[in-house]
Amino acid sequence: MDFRQFLKRLAVWVVPVALVWYAATPVYNVFLTAATDNLLNLSESPNETSVKRYDKHNLLIYRTDVQGRTSTGHVGSIRVTDAQFNWLLTAMLFLAVPGVSLPERLRCLAWASLFLAFFHLILLFFFVKFWLATQMGAWSASHFTPFWQNFWGLGKHLLDLPFKFAMPLVLWAACFYEQLRPKSLGES
Repeated sequence: MDFRQFLKRLAVWVVPVALVWYAATPVYNVFLTAATDNLLNLSESPNETSVKRYDKHNLLIYRTDVQGRTSTGHVGSIRVTDAQFNWLLTAMLFLAVPGVSLPERLRCLAWASLFLAFFHLILLFFFVKFWLATQMGAWSASHFTPFWQNFWGLGKHLLDLPFKFAMPLVLWAACFYEQLRPKSLGES
């Protein structure tokens, strides 16, 4: 792969990808909020936790069994956009690969985007569980053992920091391994 050509193509794709992400973020955040709420409903019995969209970037966490910061049971909030912004880097990397046709790059990006959607959902699920297990003081301590507090905390931090930032590079390398690997002397 010609690295200079890749950098030029990367610069070309920055603005179009940012515009698509900016336009799609409010809709995608609605989807992620609803999907996170459904996953929470599947994971709890009885159903006590729910999440609702607050604005185009944030969701609110509610518990029906807790008198939260308001009389509605609101106990916390999460910025959804922070969980899914790694799509920007993913799209730019996928679209900038030289030597691969645009339809092939788009097909690979579609598969990577689907994988990222599942990752974003799991990440938000861990965010909510982390919030409940560690950020509600005495309520958290009485409802989550130290093991589960550590499980949700470590899981949230691993998914949010190293995995979220590595995911675009891992997906890119997995899809374009042949184009990225150095050619040996006998290959053309």
